[in-house]
Amino acid sequence: MLPLLVNWTEEDRAAKGLRVAPAAPVPPVHLTALELAAEAPVLLLLAPPGGGKSATLAHVARLAAGALASPLAVPRNAQGAARPEAWPLPPLPTHLRQARGQSSLAALFGLVAGPALLLLDDAEALGEAGPAALEEAAAWHAADPALRFLLAGDAAICAAWALPRGVRRHHLLPRLSGALPAAEALAQRLGGTGSPTALADRWRAAHVAPEAELALRDALREGEPLPEAPYLRHLLTAWALAEEAPAGIAARHRAAPERLAPVLPHLAARLREAGRSALPLAEALLAAGAALPAAELAEAAPPDLRARLAAALRAAIEGDALSLPARFAAGRHLARLGDSRDLEALVAVPAGRLAMGSLRHVNSSPPHGVALEGYRIGRYPVTNRAFLRFAMATDLGWRAATSLDGSADSLPATDVTWHEARAFCAWIAGQWRAEGRIGAQEHVRLPSEPEWEWAARGEQPATADQEVYPWAGPWDAARANAESAGLNAPCAVGLFPAGASPFGAEDLAGQVWEWTSTLWGEAMARPHFAYPYDATDGREAPAAGPAQRRVLRGGCFSSGPEKANCTYRGSLEPGGFWRGNGFRVVVAPVG
Repeated sequence: MLPLLVNWTEEDRAAKGLRVAPAAPVPPVHLTALELAAEAPVLLLLAPPGGGKSATLAHVARLAAGALASPLAVPRNAQGAARPEAWPLPPLPTHLRQARGQSSLAALFGLVAGPALLLLDDAEALGEAGPAALEEAAAWHAADPALRFLLAGDAAICAAWALPRGVRRHHLLPRLSGALPAAEALAQRLGGTGSPTALADRWRAAHVAPEAELALRDALREGEPLPEAPYLRHLLTAWALAEEAPAGIAARHRAAPERLAPVLPHLAARLREAGRSALPLAEALLAAGAALPAAELAEAAPPDLRARLAAALRAAIEGDALSLPARFAAGRHLARLGDSRDLEALVAVPAGRLAMGSLRHVNSSPPHGVALEGYRIGRYPVTNRAFLRFAMATDLGWRAATSLDGSADSLPATDVTWHEARAFCAWIAGQWRAEGRIGAQEHVRLPSEPEWEWAARGEQPATADQEVYPWAGPWDAARANAESAGLNAPCAVGLFPAGASPFGAEDLAGQVWEWTSTLWGEAMARPHFAYPYDATDGREAPAAGPAQRRVLRGGCFSSGPEKANCTYRGSLEPGGFWRGNGFRVVVAPVG
């Protein structure tokens, strides 16, 4: 099979460190699972059933052990860019196991010492012991750095696991269209594959229902050999359920949601193929309290059903009881159905004295006091829905607009320069005055560095032993869309209410880096405008030249706890943009 790509790109890798903004949008160049396994010593890869996890692990095991002498050119994006794939480390002994019948890595692999690469398939079979196994892998690697781990599991299950520090989690991407000839060439170079694997590859070529499922149906009719796979079981289950009453299917889902959830998309495809609507099943699921799977089946729901689904999803999000994958999916569906939340809401931040800075990073030191007047700040980052209104009203050629659909309305607006963010502030001020949202003597602008930090941390003091987070406690991966979530992309705003700041502002840790009004300086590594903060020394000069980088705050979806916090200072040129950069607004008196 052709090596599968992961949701991690060369641009993402560059954004983890210091970077210069590109002059124009750059198509993503995705890494393969093999390359990411070389980069991340403890890695958890996710995919849905039939998503290529087993074949990917077998491919990595062969190449990491030195099976392919010359690099293979692999397509890296939809534009057709190809780059050689190679294992950049010395060849390693590899040990591939399946996580069935055991609950620990030691029981599965025995006492293995490095150098070695341990690969575990079907990680979801670890069940409740999965998070402990990740802790075990991280500890094992810490004790023996020459020992590396690659685990692969079902995205619906393993994406909900708490992720310990030192473990990275990423998703395998669907195969690029037109990839089968390259897959056949690779199979020949690796010595060929058996007919069951080749058949499974054909089923998954499209990676979407119903095309792949129809290929399977034809294979069944022709009597071709069938590989044993969860993907096949889900398809056969869907065919068996296609004649059952919606209430009965909903009852089955209520009794065992983890078993029925992966079957429902295939069942919907079967119903569509038979010319039947999935809406009765969506109604039954909603009545049974399963709003998210109901929403996934209700692509063309009537207004009443859309409204009821949206209300149920909003309640689930605000109740903060969803797993990570369910939370991200609920945000997408809520935007598509109609997000009734006030995504332009402002929260009041009172006057006070900020203990600004941190002892944890040289660029954020020394801690010092800054007195602030009261103001209001956006509860959320500015969303695609709001920024698109601005772009259309002002004929701004917003580079992200062509890739948006309704499910992205509630995501933070990204690929926005500092200048464009300031222009939005001026435009929205007029809109909000007309609506009575702000007064005649108030204006809208970007927050200064101290205003951003005060809104994020409140009265929390600086500490020498840990970072400061908006929720006034230690790092908690369940409170932020950061690297530990493994999404590597923005999500709908407001999906982490437990991560709100003391003043009620949300998404201040992770999600997207946020522009401030404050200057950094021209050098990337060290700020010219160092601490202590002084608003009179030129760092709040909006007319500064294009070489003067502006301060970014909060980290983004690919940031770890050391950056996704209240004090870390990032920067970028004011004309720079990236899919991980956004902003929020401040409302304050004029003058």
